[in-house]
Amino acid sequence: MKQFIFLLVIATIGIVSISCNGRDRVFKTNTEVLIENKLLDSFSENITYVPETYTEVATDTILYNGFHVKLKTYTIMDKHIVNEFKQDSIVYKKYYREFVTDVIVTKNDKEIFNERIDKEFIHKHNNNLQLNKAIINVMVNQVSSVKNHGLVLSAMIKDIQNETITFCDILIDSEGNLVLKEVQELYAFNEQT
Repeated sequence: MKQFIFLLVIATIGIVSISCNGRDRVFKTNTEVLIENKLLDSFSENITYVPETYTEVATDTILYNGFHVKLKTYTIMDKHIVNEFKQDSIVYKKYYREFVTDVIVTKNDKEIFNERIDKEFIHKHNNNLQLNKAIINVMVNQVSSVKNHGLVLSAMIKDIQNETITFCDILIDSEGNLVLKEVQELYAFNEQT
């Protein structure tokens, strides 16, 4: 009787081993197998974030014409722009996190300008720009500031959808009044400087 049970167990293990060779999946595509196992979504999307983590850059600039500029540029983690495309049955989603710049300007130790530069700020001063799919970066344009006897902040507005870049100068006078104007190119990219 013990031999019969032993042979039955060995025969059952042998039959199970032979019948579980994956023949039922031979003629299925990878997509069908992933759907069957409810894994298709995890393999059909490639999601990335730019930047991946919180980023903050603070600069403190003193110009010889008396302007003192403090810039704090940082990412807004819950606001982003999505660039989505499909390639080889995989959906690629690139989430560009939005940047905001807090600007404090003093002239001869008197605060003359304190603003947050973001899409709303740019749109308020120039509503002709398309900012739906744009990321904004702000920097001090020292060369133009010296030439204009004021402060010039350069804003680079990058449209992530079609990879175009628009440049704007934010001109601030010694009273804190500003003018935002679109320029052809940023001073750093100008070959004449």
